[in-house]
Order: sequence, then C-alpha cells, then structure tokens
Amino acid sequence: MAKFFSMITGLTHLHSSFRYVVLLLLVLAIIDAVISIAGDKTYRKQSKMLALFALIFSHIQLLMGSVLYFLGNRGAFASLLEGASTMSNPEARFFAVEHMLAMIVAIALITVGYSRSKKQEVDKKKYASILMFYSIALLLIFVMIPWPFMKDFGRWF
Repeated sequence: MAKFFSMITGLTHLHSSFRYVVLLLLVLAIIDAVISIAGDKTYRKQSKMLALFALIFSHIQLLMGSVLYFLGNRGAFASLLEGASTMSNPEARFFAVEHMLAMIVAIALITVGYSRSKKQEVDKKKYASILMFYSIALLLIFVMIPWPFMKDFGRWF
C-alpha cells in the first residue's frame, strides 16, 4: 500500500511540474500564430509541429490528471472516503469538480483548434484557429491551475 501512495505522490509531482511544459508549448504556439498572421506567412511544418506538440502534451497532462482524479488524495472519491461532503468543502470541490471540468474544456478547445487548423484551406485561417482556441484554453488553464503561490489552493476568486 505504501508503494501505491508513493506512486501517487510521484505522479502528483510530475503532473504539477508538467504544467510548465504544457503552458510553454501553448504560449509558443500562440506566439507563432500571432507572428505568422502579422507577417502573412504560409503555414509551415514547424508551426504544425508546435501546435501538435502542445496538443499531445496537454492530452498527456489530462491523462495524468485523470488518474489522480480517480486515485489521488484530492480527487473525486477522496472526500467521500473520509466521510466529508465534497460540495461543502471548497478545496475538495475545487479539485473534484471545478479544476477537472475546466481542464477537460480547455483540452477540448485545444483539440478543436488543432483539428480546425488542419481543415482550413487558407494559411491565415489555420493560424487564426490555433490562435483563438489555444488562447482561450491557455486562459482557462492558467486561471484554474492550483498555483503554489496563491492562497486558498490556487484560486483567483
């Protein structure tokens, strides 16, 4: 049992650290889209790969978060096992409902943005799809991350 909790602790740290990779890739993809739209550039393989890596890494992050959601000490069932009500506990509600739901929406936006960019014929529209969907997803992710420097488990409100 101790090995299981050690694995969960390791996965929690990995999930927490991996956010910086996801955020960096999203920011780079957005900056690339802005520069390319402003410079009226053709859709390059590097741009497609950057957007793809942002998509892949965000999905990996969601997968790690999903494992933690069901098996971790802050997920959906953790407060039920302790006998507490998830919805009446702000921290438990944040991790069990708000954080997970917002991240699923954000990853869906990234997926839609990437898929729409692949289907567009005009290069500017490809970049515009990435810019719009990735930016909204980045904002949502940024707001719903439990930042270590924020009091009350990372909430902005």
